[in-house]
Amino acid sequence: MPETLHLTHTIDVPGHGTLRGEIDLRDAFPACLAGVPLHGKRVLDVAALSGFTSFALEALGAEVVSYDRAGGRHWDLVPFCDGVPASHLVPLLDAHQVRIARAYRFCHAALGSRAARIEGDLYDIPAGIGPVDAAVIGALPHLRDPFRALHGALRLVQETAVITGLMPRRSLLGRLAEGGSDAPLVFLPRPGRGNPFEAWWRIPPRTVVHWLHVIGFSETRVAYRRSRHDGRTRTLYAVIGRRTRANRTIL
Repeated sequence: MPETLHLTHTIDVPGHGTLRGEIDLRDAFPACLAGVPLHGKRVLDVAALSGFTSFALEALGAEVVSYDRAGGRHWDLVPFCDGVPASHLVPLLDAHQVRIARAYRFCHAALGSRAARIEGDLYDIPAGIGPVDAAVIGALPHLRDPFRALHGALRLVQETAVITGLMPRRSLLGRLAEGGSDAPLVFLPRPGRGNPFEAWWRIPPRTVVHWLHVIGFSETRVAYRRSRHDGRTRTLYAVIGRRTRANRTIL
């Protein structure tokens, strides 16, 4: 694989074998979808990065629209007072985003994918994409205003939303599964760290459920899976929301 590419996710590519990325969701991804039927559905993959989720969705029979940031100015960097100013990092992120997009196109060609890739602002996904049956979203903790981004993406969705995330480390899976957790939405940045790439939020599934109900996805359920993440065994969750029939129009 050319060095000018950057893979965010590990992926198996015909003719190239296993290409290693920062995150390996190959075993966990089917469980993250929690049995949502996507064959024959038009699916929006929000924050598609180097394309693993888009191509995995396509392998399940979905027609996929991959949406990702258009350059470094669309990254929500934490503006630490003791860190490098975010404005100084935009040129580096521009180059980094180009390498991610190249990796997407490399895998797209090798896999014979038919997914469409569109780039822009995660807070302003264009209505011109048109209605989609479902959306898969996993980037919310890295956005300054996750609810705004969620609402903007889901205004296009006619049926199903799948929102994935990591459970807070100290939460008890059993209590969460029973709906008894009092885990809050947590603002993660702390003074003195100075890492502008740090996630903004730890978002528990109960918060996502609340957001989905506000937006009009009144039928929700939560699925959990234990998986290796960043060298540790962590609990992944997926919140699945369905629009009521009365709300199946673009907002």
